[in-house]
Formats: sequence, C-alpha cells, structure tokens
Amino acid sequence: MKYRSRSLAVAVGAVSLAASLVACGSAQSAGVNEDGQKQLIVGSMPSNSLAFPYTVAREQGFFADEGIVTETVDAKTGPELTATLIGGSTQIAVGTPENVMSAMDQGQDLVAIAPFGKIDMQLVVPAQSGITDFKQLEGKQLGVVQRGSFAEKFARAVLAENGVDPESVTYVAVGSGATMEPALRAGKIDAVVATGSSVVLVRSHGLDVKTMVNTMDGTNTKLGDYALQTFWGVTGAFKKANPEAVLGFCKAMNRAAAWIRDDANRATGVASLGKLLDVTPEAAEQIWDSTNQSWSPSVTAEQWGKNVEWILGEGSTSLPYADRVDSSCQ
Repeated sequence: MKYRSRSLAVAVGAVSLAASLVACGSAQSAGVNEDGQKQLIVGSMPSNSLAFPYTVAREQGFFADEGIVTETVDAKTGPELTATLIGGSTQIAVGTPENVMSAMDQGQDLVAIAPFGKIDMQLVVPAQSGITDFKQLEGKQLGVVQRGSFAEKFARAVLAENGVDPESVTYVAVGSGATMEPALRAGKIDAVVATGSSVVLVRSHGLDVKTMVNTMDGTNTKLGDYALQTFWGVTGAFKKANPEAVLGFCKAMNRAAAWIRDDANRATGVASLGKLLDVTPEAAEQIWDSTNQSWSPSVTAEQWGKNVEWILGEGSTSLPYADRVDSSCQ
C-alpha cells in the first residue's frame, strides 16, 4: 500500500496547502474521499521511533478499520510539529510535552490524545572521553536536537538531579541522529542527549559511548517513573467538529500500541522498525526490545499533573486534566 506524505516545507506553502485542504477538508473539518473514508492530515516525524505506533497503524490497516485514511506531513522537530497543528497545516500531530504544554499554557486550544509515550532519553559521552562523573560535565558542550527543545529540558532536569548547575553547561544544537553522531565523533560536543534508538544507531556505526543517564532503566534519574515523551495533539475546535474522526484515530493508534506491546509481533515489528529507521536488523531488534512497552492507551490525572509541573514549574495548575486530556478512548 502506498501512503501520501509531504515535507513540512511543502505543507506550509500557501499554494500546496490550499490545494490539499480543498481535497482533504480543512483545519476545522475532516474531508471524505470517494470511498466514504474520513481523511486526516497528520503531523509526524519521519525516521523516528517516537512515532512508531503511527507507522504500525498504517501498515496493519488499523486506520482503514476505522474508516480513516491519513496523509502525513513530515517535520523534523517537536516545535515544528506543534506549529503545524496551531497553524492548521495538520489536524492531528505527535508532540512533546515541552512544546505542546507550553503552547497550551500560552492559550492555544490544544487537547492531548492517546497513545502516550513513556520518556525514552539518554545522556551519553564517548567511552574514551574520560568523563566518569557528572561534575566533569561543567563547562562542557552538550548536544541537543534544538535549542529550547524537549531534549534541552530533559538535559537541564537530569543535570540538576545529579548536582550540576544546568547553566554551567553550553547547549549546542546538533539535530537528530544523522547530524548528532558526526558532531560527537568529531569532538564538537562532549556529550549528547538522545533517544534510545539514536544511541543504538550511534553504537551500530562503531562509536562507543557510555550511558550516564537512561530513563528506561532508571540510571541516574527518576523521570522515567512518570515523565511522558510524546502524545498526540488536536485542536479543541477540530475535536469538537469531528468527534468520530478523532475517536477513530485514537482507537487505531491504541490498537497499534497494543500490537507493539505483544511480542508475538516482534519479527514483523522489527522489520518495520528497520525500514522506518533505516537500521540493520540487529539494531532494530535492540530498539524493539528496549521500547516496545513504551506506549500506553491512557494517562492518569496524577501523572498528567506531574508532567505539567515538570514542564511548566512546580505548583502549576494551569492545564487541568479534564480540559486538556481526551479520555474518550482510554
């Protein structure tokens, strides 16, 4: 099956966007194709394991089962994806708490929908760097995907958690895995914050790195106990105007998350991951084994509140669970 997808640059072009919205509905309404399927424009990250459930939902026909067909708008970072949702070039988009919650706090009418992805982040240093203690990171260059990104928020949190002043480190934007690895290999940065899949990719290319923080196994951080890394977002206006389409999307995505959690699907899932990330079968197996339990169909009010406080500051109550989380398909 072929899937439609377009880059962010094309998606936000006035002519291309106008043509798309005529065919597929608008930022406020889902379109319907000649087969009676609801058409949704979805923002996602290409070649990124964080959006793996979306890939599975398409490949396994879960969207089709809900009478939905999707067109994908590809973006490279969380801020870009949140911008597409707010700007109307997508109708549903994956996002990170740092970007979506901040936009919510600034008055944007956004609602979180399932599945909810557990935080999967690591802080690593070259194995031969001689860095063995967090205090040695003071004065060093720390790579993050983008300044002001979720990765930087995470880096600041775990540095503080381990007794290092977050302001004592210089944060350097190095992009995703494709550009992150060369920066680390060339010594342009002394450490890097990355997803688990990116770390596997770096190691598969022969660069030996030592893990100082890992949220998946609790190494030197407690964030893995509650922190979210991703969830899907929709505007309140679109959700109100298209409740069946949003519910169908959510159901399909939760089926995908359940499919990923089931190790009976490991062989098929590993092959899908390998294709998505363009990695070797061995690397895909490692990524599957470390992340296939990452996605949940729900988030509790308590967990949501902890994430709001982490992102917006202790004591923050500006994003009530009942107003900002759609629990209709949890």
